Amino acid sequence: MLDTEVPVLIVGGGGCGLAASVFLSDAGVPHLLVERRESTSVLPRAHYLNQRTMEIFRQHGIADDVYRISCPPQHMSEVAWYTSLAGDGPLDARELHRMDSFGGGVTAGPYAADSTGPSTNLPQHRLEPLLRRHAERRAPGSLLFHHELTEFTQDETGVTARITDRATGETGTVRARYVIGADGGRSVGRALDIPMDGAGGGFTIISVHFSADLSRWWPGDSVLMTHIFSPDQGVSVVVATGPDWGLASDEWALHFRVPPGAEVDLGHEAIAVKVREVLTLPGDLAVRVHHVSEYRPEAVVARSFRSGRVFLAGDAAHRQPPAAGGGLNTAVQDAHNLAWKLGAVHGGRAGEALLDSYEPERLPVATRNVNWSMTCLLNYGVLFASLGMVPGQPEATRAGFTELFSGTPVGETRRSVVREVFGTQRIEYQAHDIELGHFYPSGALVPDGTEPPPRDPLGAVYRPVTRPGHRLPHAWLLHGDTRVSTHDLVAGGTGYTLITGPLSEGWAVAAKKAADTHGVPLAVVSVGSGSDTADYRDADGTWAAVRGIDDDGALLVRPDQHIAWRSVHAGPHLDRDLGAALARVLGRTDAPTTGS
Repeated sequence: MLDTEVPVLIVGGGGCGLAASVFLSDAGVPHLLVERRESTSVLPRAHYLNQRTMEIFRQHGIADDVYRISCPPQHMSEVAWYTSLAGDGPLDARELHRMDSFGGGVTAGPYAADSTGPSTNLPQHRLEPLLRRHAERRAPGSLLFHHELTEFTQDETGVTARITDRATGETGTVRARYVIGADGGRSVGRALDIPMDGAGGGFTIISVHFSADLSRWWPGDSVLMTHIFSPDQGVSVVVATGPDWGLASDEWALHFRVPPGAEVDLGHEAIAVKVREVLTLPGDLAVRVHHVSEYRPEAVVARSFRSGRVFLAGDAAHRQPPAAGGGLNTAVQDAHNLAWKLGAVHGGRAGEALLDSYEPERLPVATRNVNWSMTCLLNYGVLFASLGMVPGQPEATRAGFTELFSGTPVGETRRSVVREVFGTQRIEYQAHDIELGHFYPSGALVPDGTEPPPRDPLGAVYRPVTRPGHRLPHAWLLHGDTRVSTHDLVAGGTGYTLITGPLSEGWAVAAKKAADTHGVPLAVVSVGSGSDTADYRDADGTWAAVRGIDDDGALLVRPDQHIAWRSVHAGPHLDRDLGAALARVLGRTDAPTTGS
């Protein structure tokens, strides 16, 4: 496999690269993946999978396997803030705040209504092996771990990459038509010398993956993560990482900041002591440390996501602090956007111009997600101020906390203020619109001249629309006695779907001509009420409320479940209009359209 030619070379076998492998296989694209590590990640790190990512996994037959081992909704419906996890001092184990999160509590209704399934929690060291199994099942022999890209060059027709087997030292050449850099920026992005704009890297976070029985002190069976704001131990966060969850959880990830100039002994014995110290746990509690890592959070976005025949995705294209949990989700969605386009070009069904749409679609979304994460992180400064926390002055902080918990009128006022201020952190834990409401103003789509709906500045309220560039709204439909989502109407390969109203006869004829002309799969499905003969029935009226078309209108949906084109009603030239729209989306503006 070291001297070979493939349509696509994926560099990086983390979450982004493995997802790209799955999606490319489903799009019919042979490929090779190389990863310098011997195995998938051994670190929990990224863990939150939002609803959009789970919709994508559902489309590609992965979601059920994820849900089978991930955190059930009832064990991740709250996030808590405490002064310490344990301890018996007057300021120990005091609850500062707790918040409904990730579709739990007050957020349950909108989250359930707007998507096919709940968000979930599955740490990276458990998700990546699952993705690897799916990738290898689809493309046997095409994933080479412990293999490293050492250099590459590109020309007008492809990329020539030098690959080294790190176990044997053997080297070989891979010739690829395209390359996806999903290696976190370690080699591909650096070689391309694409600048990363933003900030970060100014402080160090230590992450500890450990096992311990915390059930005696954990804030509740519904809590996924607990932030510690301690006068003495500073700020940290501990997250359940499975394989059991809630009070039954045995494994945890602790993240704490290292003060400037401080040194931390990263040996497992010393770190076990540090875990007990940071969380104010009993000194005799058994703590088994699995792994320790350190990193410097960044909020940066590549100035370009493409250089010739090389595309950047995931952390190679954008890196963000862990606040809001958008890093891995954005990465998976990058791969999802790119894979179907590479599939269409590889299969000869689209022009090279289709690939030009990757950067203008994904770069603005990544920028917004990175900025949102940074906003969530900066808002913690407001939380600290409301508590009276003074950096580097534990005595002043203790005095502030003592007043906060006092039975005085001032204490009551301060607690009320804290509740108000901590409520603003819903921008991190109830960011429903940030997770589902992203859209593409331009790219592989045909704008219809309408304005997007106003977005909630706090990121919570998602407004489903069928405007071109937006994600297809989810609605439950009936096909006979079977309940399906509108998302289930869109296959996970390279095919398009034309969703019509009940008056679909003209569209069926037009779609057949357009599909034949452009050589693409184009399924036509009609959705109506119970009184017509449509293929699918909108039993509760949810689809009627968001469809944005008349009974004789149609929506052209891309393979990635984003709206490509909308015709509110059937005009006099269905063949021409649909054919022209499909040609534009495919990057084949000079191709013949259908009809007259």
